Amino acid sequence: MTENKFNKQRNSVFSFVVVLGIVCVLIGLILLAFNFGWLNPALKSVVFSWPMLFILFAVIGFLKRQRLLPIIFLLIGAFFLLPRLEIAYPGILGGAGKNFTNNFWPFLLIVIGLTLILGFATNRKNKICSKCDIKDNQDAAIGENGWIIKDVIFGNSESAFLEPILKGGDIDIIFGGIVIDLRKTTLPDTTVYLNIDSIFGGITLYVPDSWCVKSDLDSIFGGYNDKRANLTVTEGKKECKLVLQGSLIFSGCTIM
Repeated sequence: MTENKFNKQRNSVFSFVVVLGIVCVLIGLILLAFNFGWLNPALKSVVFSWPMLFILFAVIGFLKRQRLLPIIFLLIGAFFLLPRLEIAYPGILGGAGKNFTNNFWPFLLIVIGLTLILGFATNRKNKICSKCDIKDNQDAAIGENGWIIKDVIFGNSESAFLEPILKGGDIDIIFGGIVIDLRKTTLPDTTVYLNIDSIFGGITLYVPDSWCVKSDLDSIFGGYNDKRANLTVTEGKKECKLVLQGSLIFSGCTIM
């Protein structure tokens, strides 16, 4: 195990312990406040409830610098907390408080849908801008010079990447599927980032067994699976690593 990998794992464990400690302290303080009457006892059903777990997941996601998934968790948690607040403080929602969940759940779907669309569009815009900063010629923007650029909407695509060195790329899928064979290319000594954004789609990547592939993908009813039989990583001065980042929404990513 390289020193960098060890340091990352140690920092990850340290962050988890710190977050867990903060959560324990907050829960203890809240319980003390209830026991001594500093907080309204009616708020117990609000603070200690399953919607509050979604808000906790949202906070953890924001601390990890994620955006799309924490926002959706926050929306779901806040929506189902409002009726509990109405019970604790009658009239706080006005006329909307009666049958709030039954009447307004379609509104939650609309807001989540708009969040997915805006998040997808914003991420795509940022990726296009980053491409303009990184790539130094027009050919790079159409998938040459070591870059993968794939957009599939209501369709399928199968291809082999034949450039000698993979520098990175962007893959966008909406109601489609993509298969890319990367076994004829190589990675440089630096980390390579492949951005994947998929809605109701799937992507399969064929990569050499010696590659170290890391997933930083945010999943909403999606999944990531590395099915390679031999997961050996070649050790060297610098670890060759392919990092997958982006979002899988009702989608799947498979490494073969």
